[in-house]
Formats: sequence, C-alpha cells, structure tokens
Amino acid sequence: MARAGKTFIELLQTCRQSSFVDFRLDGATVRDLSLTSVGQLLRNNLRTARNQLGSGSSNSNAVPLYSGSSNRSVLENLDMVQRANGNKVPKLPIGLLVEEARTNQLVSLGDGFALQLPETLELHTTYLLPPTMGSQFLYQLQRQRKIWWMRWSVDPGRYFISDMKRNEADQGRTTAVSICARFLDRSEHAQMVELERLELSEGERVGERQAAIVRAGHNLDRAVLAILMDALECAASERCVKIHRKIAPYKCGIVCAGKDATDANVRNDLIDLSKHLTYVLRAANLPVYESFSFEQASPALDRLDQIGIPYALLLNAGTLCTGLLQLRSRDTTLSETIHLSDLPHYLERIINA
Repeated sequence: MARAGKTFIELLQTCRQSSFVDFRLDGATVRDLSLTSVGQLLRNNLRTARNQLGSGSSNSNAVPLYSGSSNRSVLENLDMVQRANGNKVPKLPIGLLVEEARTNQLVSLGDGFALQLPETLELHTTYLLPPTMGSQFLYQLQRQRKIWWMRWSVDPGRYFISDMKRNEADQGRTTAVSICARFLDRSEHAQMVELERLELSEGERVGERQAAIVRAGHNLDRAVLAILMDALECAASERCVKIHRKIAPYKCGIVCAGKDATDANVRNDLIDLSKHLTYVLRAANLPVYESFSFEQASPALDRLDQIGIPYALLLNAGTLCTGLLQLRSRDTTLSETIHLSDLPHYLERIINA
C-alpha cells in the first residue's frame, strides 16, 4: 500500500490501494465506489454509531428518536409513531431517523471533486421542535455533530463548522450550516469537504401544529471515504490504518508465535486456544479477525494494522502453561502482559474507554 501523497488525487489513490475500498478515478471524479468486506464492516459500524447518537441536546434533556420511512412524509411518519404508541399524540420535541437508498448519486467531494455512486445510502434525522426552540437547538446540534466527527478522527482539528447561511426570501426563514473537514491543510492542494448539512426551517406547519424543523443528513459512503482519508493522511507508515477502535471493523486479531509451529501438539493446542478466545470475545460483542497464523510476529501484525485492527493477542507456548499473553496496541506498537482470565473484560474496557 502506498503512503498518502501530497495532493488530493494522490490521497484518493492511497485510499484505493488500501484494503477498504475500490473505485475508478476519472479526472476529478471518483466513480464506481465499492467496498471490500472490511470496508462494509466499517460502513456498518459508522451507521450503527450514527443511529446510537441520540439527540442534539444534553443527555438530561434528550429528544426521543423514532425510526421513520423515506417513503412517507413527516406527517405520515408521525402518524405511524402515534399508532405505535397507543394512538397517543407525540409531544414536541421529537426526532425521526430515516435512511434513504439512492442510485446514480453524485456527491460533492471537495472543491472541484465529485463522488459518483451507483448505489448509496443517505442518513437523515428530522427534529420537530416547539417554535421557540429552533435556533438554540440548531446551535447545540451543530456542536454535537462536529464532536461526533472529531471523535473518530486521527486529526480532530481538521473538522469545523461552516458559516451559517440564512434565506428569508420564502414565507418562512431557513438557516443552513455544514460540518466540514480540511484535508492537506498545510499544502497548496488543501481541500475542504462538506460531510454533513444541517438546516433549520422556522414557522413550519405539521398537521395542526406549528413547529420548527431541523434536518441533519449525510451520505454514508462519503463518510467511509472521509474516515479512510483521515486515517491515511495522518499515517506515519503506509502499513498502519488508524481507524478509531470503536468503529474499527475488527477489535482484535490473534497471532501465534512462529517458533512454536514445529511442535504439532503445541500448534494444535494454540489453535484450540485461539478458537476458544475467538468464541469468548465474539460472545462479548468484540469482533475478532479470524486468522491464526504461525509466523514471525512482524508480518502478521502488519496485516492486522493494514485493516485497522486496534489490538492483537500474541500467544506462544508459554501461554498454554501460565495463561499469560501479550496484548499489543496498534497505535503505540507497545505490548502489555495480561492473563487469559482478564479477557474479554479488560479488552472491552479499553475499547470503550
């Protein structure tokens, strides 16, 4: 895999050479984006993280969120929520989560660049609020959404909130703001990519109620590419993709010492132990990359680093006797000694820290 270059096209080419995506570069257009199995897992994890986000206000004043359908209007989705709650009229504020599948979508990807997607998924959240809450809620939401993007980044400083744009030409007032990321910021090829757009419409009528409506939306496939660009631009080595541990496709991999491969009994026991650890960790909702390789640690760890796996369990013949193993961190390349009995609780704790 090539190291990230100094131009935006070179950065995109580095993404294409990674283990996550494939696409065709047609001038300044990224065409036919497809995700590998590892890329699909990253996409699914981002989607789950977005759906777990909650509201744009504080935890003590969370807005209830309900799943809606892109085939229904806001009012129809509200009626569906009402029927699901015993025909009780939902009180404002309320949020609706909607996923919209699209085909042949052209998405902006920086100044002069575009992302052409044969199939893609747009994620939208619509908040219905009392009319007096609209402006304050938009302010809270844009801060929260910026923090959400920063959370997954190797370089959180690249994310910023654009200037607000107001449109008062219509009967109601509309305010729009975007969450953006800067790439190659210190070079002449700097690019600003809009990742998410938030809009406030004031004075809307929903059925018989007056409401302020805040809409937030982003393209899931562009989000995957942006996360990958962030990880590769910041990489000190082309062999390490530092996807955040919480959205990494796999949480750990297992490597067995190559010098123990000559003893068939030890080898079989280490394979059995690896399978047992895989079962235990997966039962604790910690995905494990299934590859029990017997070789020198360095090439095995390089392969795990290339698909963004944050932790590796290093087993050897001594593990069978003492129960001790090495837990190696991708980000620091340092290892610590832990006991088998500490898994999966210790790994779960550091991943969710």
